[in-house]
Amino acid sequence: MNFLEFAKEYKKLFPNITSEEICKAFQVNNEHQELKRKRVVDVVDVSARTLENFKKRPKPTLPPVNELVDFLERPLSEDLKIPLLQYQYDCLISNNFEDLCTSQDLNILFCVSKFENSFGFYSKFVSASLWNNPPSNVGTEYSFVSFWDNNIRYPLELLLPDGNSVRNTSKHMSTNRDCPDYGFLLSNACPFRGEEKSFLNEDPRAEFGNKLVWTYEPAPYILGYYANGPTVEFVAICSPQPGSTEPNIFNIAKSDLQTKAQRILHLRRMINLSLIIESIHNAIGLHDFPEFYPVKRSDKIIEVCATKVKKTFTHSYPAINYGCVEKLRNIYKKLEVKGVPNVDKLFASYCDEKHGAVVYLEPKGIRVNPSNQEELLNAIICILETLEVLHSEDDPIFHQDIRWSNVVRLSNEKSKWILIDWDDSDSPPTRPASHLAKDNHAPEVFEAGHGGEVDIWGVGRLITDASIWITGLSHNIIKFGEQMQTSHYSPRNWKDPEKFNPAWLGFGTSVRKYEVSLPTDSIHKDKLRIGSDGSGTMEIFPMSLIFKRRKN
Repeated sequence: MNFLEFAKEYKKLFPNITSEEICKAFQVNNEHQELKRKRVVDVVDVSARTLENFKKRPKPTLPPVNELVDFLERPLSEDLKIPLLQYQYDCLISNNFEDLCTSQDLNILFCVSKFENSFGFYSKFVSASLWNNPPSNVGTEYSFVSFWDNNIRYPLELLLPDGNSVRNTSKHMSTNRDCPDYGFLLSNACPFRGEEKSFLNEDPRAEFGNKLVWTYEPAPYILGYYANGPTVEFVAICSPQPGSTEPNIFNIAKSDLQTKAQRILHLRRMINLSLIIESIHNAIGLHDFPEFYPVKRSDKIIEVCATKVKKTFTHSYPAINYGCVEKLRNIYKKLEVKGVPNVDKLFASYCDEKHGAVVYLEPKGIRVNPSNQEELLNAIICILETLEVLHSEDDPIFHQDIRWSNVVRLSNEKSKWILIDWDDSDSPPTRPASHLAKDNHAPEVFEAGHGGEVDIWGVGRLITDASIWITGLSHNIIKFGEQMQTSHYSPRNWKDPEKFNPAWLGFGTSVRKYEVSLPTDSIHKDKLRIGSDGSGTMEIFPMSLIFKRRKN
């Protein structure tokens, strides 16, 4: 429409309009039409770029706890603010005195652009939070779950797409899972968790101590929040003080998410918080087992809960599953009666239709390999202390599966390691454990009638395996581990290793099938005779041995 046509139409609508006002109206109309054209043709959704800008932020070193509040309150740089068109921006402004939201509030998170917006990012990251008010303060805990998810879970999942969220769906049931109400996992570890209650319910902060065993070294802390309805407080959860098992909790920042302005401020905190969560994850490293996620095995499901480990046996025949539970009940009872040190304990067990075939074990411990020679020696000493009592003649037990995956460190005692996973243990008369892997178990474990030598072999394997990742490990320690795998003996058959007993040779993989003895007139009957061959070289005097095949 040209100016004359426009003026003619305006005169019909507004008979008293002046020529100057018609000119201004014509100019505004042209700008409006141009903006409409730009919206249709030239406006670009830069959501992918916005998200990429957040991902490309440099990862900080973990700040001290007392500096976390400053980190969370950092303003966003202009290139990180979410671009919106003017009309989108204006829609967020509210003059409602009960939910006032000004341009100053919006500028915390957004910027105005003529030809760019991040509508896709806005829809996923912001929209559900800003346009959904919290439930009534008298609402139940369940009624707040979607509200907490809109403001915490979904923003975090968008900023850290490699992570996974878990919710404790059984927290109102009589179980022993003791999981947090919300957890965010990266590489199987949970660097961020939350405890949630309705507005009128008890204090959720106390549950951090009841539902957490510290397994996050070398990270100095993890992050979390506790919520009472719309009130959310971020916290740092630090490792327990020496002699204590409960973590130290430090409050960082508090948000009342009842208003749109506070939810905008909260989302900026979530953006800054995501950076620290990544740095915590990098400090913790990879955990072998995911926290709070079930890991399926061929015959069981293992779930690492907050303070315990849950095993659910899943064989297709219920009788076999119940048998597995009964076996563990008996084994742990024997361990208790014998007073075996440095082992885990059976906390609870079930064999019924409601629970299935389930055991709960504690303590959870830290699944970490020793990082230096001192830690390795501490671990080996602890396991040898276990075997000393475990293998005693009074009802001996053989673990049969000693590997680093079955040795964990206590969270509150850095020098204390325990032996776990007794599913494959056995007592005399032992049977072949044909289901175990041959490449990391003693050869004798696959034959009937074996004894404690299979566990001695396993300890030796712990040492030689650790030599792969521990730099500078003493050669003597490595040699000791190798000897335990090649020269292991059964103390039941050879009680004094300083006294020669050829029966010990029977613990080789093939010679073991024979009983070995000395002739009655042998010069080696009392001890091994060694002398010189005349040239200064020491040698064993000639020896005759009698081999008699063992009875099967």
